[in-house]
Amino acid sequence: MEYKNSATTIVLAAIEKNGGNLSFKELEKSTGLGFVELSTIIGLLMKENLQLVRINHFAKGACLYKSSQDALYARFMDLLFVHHRRERSVAFYASKMCITSKYLTTVVKAASGKTSTEWIREETIKEIKRMLCHTQMPIKEIVYRLNFPNASFFGKYFKAQEGMSPKHYRETYINNPQSLGV
Repeated sequence: MEYKNSATTIVLAAIEKNGGNLSFKELEKSTGLGFVELSTIIGLLMKENLQLVRINHFAKGACLYKSSQDALYARFMDLLFVHHRRERSVAFYASKMCITSKYLTTVVKAASGKTSTEWIREETIKEIKRMLCHTQMPIKEIVYRLNFPNASFFGKYFKAQEGMSPKHYRETYINNPQSLGV
């Protein structure tokens, strides 16, 4: 069991070091783990909602037929997956896609039932929870890594979504991990 925990820690550290955006082969190389062991750890991390894995559906020249709105939604989700740790502005994502913020929000809402702001907020909160519960990082370091202007704003942002301070959330998780469902 201890070996599994240390291997999981190695995998999470490699993902964190690379900003969460790397291929399976790069992950194998940086962790030194074999295919089966790495696959098992990634599966467990996904099952426990500690990692989200995004499939590159454009690899190997695959031709997918999608409406332009579905393609824009997929592109937004790809960009969100890559940039959610540092960017929380709809304007940033719209700019990357060369469309207006209003049009992006309309397309995302039509495709998913959620606005782009809701998706950004949801991914940010998931990342904050992951960092609070599964790292020993001080809250100030999390504030810095997630590109919040200061700890006060970070605390208010988190409390508005979760109803408690980040510190209280971390303490609650440490004392009773099942109570938060992380």
